Amino acid sequence: MSIGFAFTGKVKKPEVLIAAAKKLADERSYGFSQWEDGLNISLCPLDGRVYITWKKGSGFMGQWEVEGECQSTPAGPGLHKAAVEVLDALPIQKLNVEDEAEYYQHRDFDKMLREHFHPWLKTMVDVLTGQFSQDHTNVCMCWDLNAYTPEDVPGTVITPVGRFSGGWMREAVENRGIEALAERFFLWYHPGKRDALYNRQAALNLLWEHCYYAPSSRSQEDASNNEAICKNLEMAAMLDRSVPLPRKAYLEVCQLAGRAPALPDGPELEEEFQPGYRKGLATYSIGALRLTIPGSYRYEWEQWDENSGCDLWCDDAAQSPIWRVNGYRINQGEASFTPTLDGDNGLTELEIRDGAVRYGWRELPQEDGQTLYQVRGEVITGPSLFVITVTYLDPEERPGIEELMQKISVQARDVEKHTIQADR
Repeated sequence: MSIGFAFTGKVKKPEVLIAAAKKLADERSYGFSQWEDGLNISLCPLDGRVYITWKKGSGFMGQWEVEGECQSTPAGPGLHKAAVEVLDALPIQKLNVEDEAEYYQHRDFDKMLREHFHPWLKTMVDVLTGQFSQDHTNVCMCWDLNAYTPEDVPGTVITPVGRFSGGWMREAVENRGIEALAERFFLWYHPGKRDALYNRQAALNLLWEHCYYAPSSRSQEDASNNEAICKNLEMAAMLDRSVPLPRKAYLEVCQLAGRAPALPDGPELEEEFQPGYRKGLATYSIGALRLTIPGSYRYEWEQWDENSGCDLWCDDAAQSPIWRVNGYRINQGEASFTPTLDGDNGLTELEIRDGAVRYGWRELPQEDGQTLYQVRGEVITGPSLFVITVTYLDPEERPGIEELMQKISVQARDVEKHTIQADR
């Protein structure tokens, strides 16, 4: 369930469209990327992009046929308006637009809000908070299914701009109107240029979804996130000092970035939950496997040779345990545990829904006299076997690692489609 528009049209040459799109992106400070038969113009975060592809029309003198789309939720009505204006500025002939919000036809922003974006948000709140009476601890709203899943907090809604209790969302609509909730939920709510509210929401998205709350010195990703958070909040304050801002979180990030705070005095954004999904545990999907580890750990693909490698998570700044995961799949029948762990200490086997987990630990003496430690695990589900190794320096880390091993789960329906191969 989303709001957006799709379109078709024609151009004489893709090169003309590409040049116009690049020029437009530069003029309006949008992002731009291109591939062999398409491009996108990035207007804002939360997939706020206009996607365009092309192919050669039939006939010797045939024009190039283009088609594209833009999904406006959850970024918001401001994105929808700006994306329609992108279409207006591009040299696409015989343009046909199917706009679910009908804005392309009538160009009445307030009408679009009343008839589409506000009802959409109200429906989403009603549907999602209505699930709390069932077997749900929390629910995700407009969350990227390819991203991690934040830690469970019963009775709450996970969104890209923050965690809200279902009660707070319903009360906000009942007591203050849908407009109050819309201003807090949508990234780009107002029409026209990106304003103070936009900059605050962009910072909140970074604070909640992307920030690791790690020093900028740890990685370029940390440095980029921390700097963007500070700049967005400082811009919001410059544009409108009356907009409430997450000032406590700002000071925390300034410290991580080694940056002197520069916000002028103003109101604090008071909310039920403090920003930072990654301050808690995060669950990642690796094929059918669901792995829960600290959210502060960064991911990378560790390449071993030309044909193999593994998924890896760790926190370099804290000398954390290093988690490595490999997935294998047998051609016929059900996967079973291997004899690899038979000699490990404290060997433990757990039955889980649609599978089983087995793990133990061992010491790894090094040539320099130091001892490393390793918890090794295997997970089976259907034809899939996942191998997990967690290497660590301090033996006191083991109970916490084993506790995370016990949080492992699987989604059997994903086995056929997503199992990671050893020769990835």
